Amino acid sequence: MKLELIFSQFIFYKNESYPFSHCASIYEKRDGNILVVWYSGKYETSPDQAILISEFDGENWSKPQIVVDTPNKADGNPVLFEWKDRLYLFYVTIEGGGLPPDLGKNFVEELQKGNLKGAWDTCSIRYRESQDGGKSFGEEKIFRKEWGWMIRSRPLILSNGELLFPFYDEREWKVFLGITKDGFDSFEFYGGLKTPKGCIHPVVVEVKNGELVCFMRTRDGFIYKSKSIDFGRTWENPSPTSIKNPNSGIDLIKLRKGYYLLAYNDSSEKRTPLSLALSKNLEDWIKVLDVENEPFEFSYPNLLEAKSGNIHLVYTWKRTHIKHCIFKFLEEE
Repeated sequence: MKLELIFSQFIFYKNESYPFSHCASIYEKRDGNILVVWYSGKYETSPDQAILISEFDGENWSKPQIVVDTPNKADGNPVLFEWKDRLYLFYVTIEGGGLPPDLGKNFVEELQKGNLKGAWDTCSIRYRESQDGGKSFGEEKIFRKEWGWMIRSRPLILSNGELLFPFYDEREWKVFLGITKDGFDSFEFYGGLKTPKGCIHPVVVEVKNGELVCFMRTRDGFIYKSKSIDFGRTWENPSPTSIKNPNSGIDLIKLRKGYYLLAYNDSSEKRTPLSLALSKNLEDWIKVLDVENEPFEFSYPNLLEAKSGNIHLVYTWKRTHIKHCIFKFLEEE
């Protein structure tokens, strides 16, 4: 089994207004076009940080447009998701003022030092709804007021019809799973998962009816995982996998052919290389390729298996650009 790169293109290049870009989320429209959202600004958590959107028609990306820009506040972590025939854009807004430029411009280094209080840990979660496939989004609504709760990965529609939201608490570095049947006002929360040094950015797949596996970004040098066998009501204590993690974002999807595809940084210290690995059982992984391996940051991957069977990957390129790749999945005989 292998992945063959068949297309790559930058979605967004840095410019004078937006020298920094990060944290892309990808979604396939019903007509087969692809939408991607991300955030851009002077630096991470800068007050001018806004959420942008672009559409791919199979050949080219449209000119990016600003879709959310809260005055004098940083918006971030956008996630596109469709549920009950509605397209939603979830995101967070920093209420606590963000970071001063000397910290924000060296975000990853300061993150390792633990100097980043007053930024993402002061977020509220918000959302907007589109009824025209992402051409426009309605008025902003508050999803969760409590500061510090965030999202990064897309929600998961479970086989019993429930919706699972992968939340995390930026203040305590814990993972929570929210489950609802009816709407965004009726969540029940489970989990409170924590690794020895802390975990965020949960991503969940359903292995079979009610059996869920959650992978998490950690400060522990490796991806950790937890398992539930009751549709997310109870979870095992997180345990380390053999997969390295440099305290950076990951993504995990279940392919229609039964494989699991993981996008991650194959390092415990650096956000390079950016790699893809395949597994049949979420235990034994085969790294199939390094998408990027230069000594720069390539991070925050987001994956999509399109209706065509092609696999789309979007990610942060050197913290300045957003890049898109398409792969063809090949099962070797």
